[in-house]
Amino acid sequence: MTAGRPDDRPDDVAVARAHVRNARASYGAAPQQGRAVPLGDRLRLFVRRYGWRAYALPILFLLTVAALLTTSTSSSGGGQTPAAEKQAPFTPRQQTPPTASSHIPLKGDDKGQISNDVLKAAQLPAGAAYTKKGNGSFRVLPGSMAKVGRGTLYRYSIDVEGGVSGVDLDQFESLVDKTMSDPRSWAGHGVAVQRVSSWKGIAQGANDFHVTLTSAMTVRKYCGYDIPVETSCFQGAGKVPGLSANRVFFNISRWVRGAPAYLGDLDAYRVYMINHENGHALGHNHAHECLPGGLAPVMMQQTFGLRATKGGTATGKLCAANPWPYPTGAKGAPGSEQVDTAENNEYGRGD
Repeated sequence: MTAGRPDDRPDDVAVARAHVRNARASYGAAPQQGRAVPLGDRLRLFVRRYGWRAYALPILFLLTVAALLTTSTSSSGGGQTPAAEKQAPFTPRQQTPPTASSHIPLKGDDKGQISNDVLKAAQLPAGAAYTKKGNGSFRVLPGSMAKVGRGTLYRYSIDVEGGVSGVDLDQFESLVDKTMSDPRSWAGHGVAVQRVSSWKGIAQGANDFHVTLTSAMTVRKYCGYDIPVETSCFQGAGKVPGLSANRVFFNISRWVRGAPAYLGDLDAYRVYMINHENGHALGHNHAHECLPGGLAPVMMQQTFGLRATKGGTATGKLCAANPWPYPTGAKGAPGSEQVDTAENNEYGRGD
């Protein structure tokens, strides 16, 4: 028993039960019987009992559930970026590498090109190894070519010194023939040239000569070494002890490495070698002034540099490297030629 609470008496219980029966009767509740009340009757009883609240409660329940679902979805997706703000993954743009040029432009009138302060004009560039000393004997490479051009006929053979190695001889003789027959070369400008495969049975005349790939030390023997750099040259028969025929000496060091004036274009320098040294065999002297368009004449000593002189005085003009006697479109070719003097020598003037 709890303090302050009246005791439950049997008459009170009876009264309470009577009130329950009266309440049921007032809301239309059927007296309690042993059978279950149908669902439809119970719903009507619920509506009749609670009025408008019977409709409000289900709606409130649905709104509550919807709110809970919305809150749950927002909480679980809080770290996502709205669709409108999503960005496609970054893909690096692939660029096609530029096509490498097959021809590097020759050195022009620009003092800043090709490290003038580092490479001296006449020095041999770094590069592949080459034969420094051969055995001093020469052999003719087989091969011939029809006469090219009109004018005084010059016959030539292509030779190689014994012991020279590291050079594709097929490529060497092919470039010589191709250059000699090119319309930009000497043939057709008062002379004709023809390669012969053998001198047997041919009486070599004053105009015939041998184009020879030679080791560096053999070049020094026949061309001299007064200028202490690797050079090529032409020497006439009898001009040097032991030399019985006109011979162009191509220094293999230059064939393999080129010269600073043609740095980056070895093929063009080789064409220059052929035209310049064979030009001497054809009777040409050195030239020292730029052609009117700025090109160096092929008979300029471009191996030594490209600075022009006039009357033995440096003009300050830097010619552009040029491997041809008659370059396309050039005026004044092949240039004004003079006998060499100490004043007009390109060696030592730089490039």
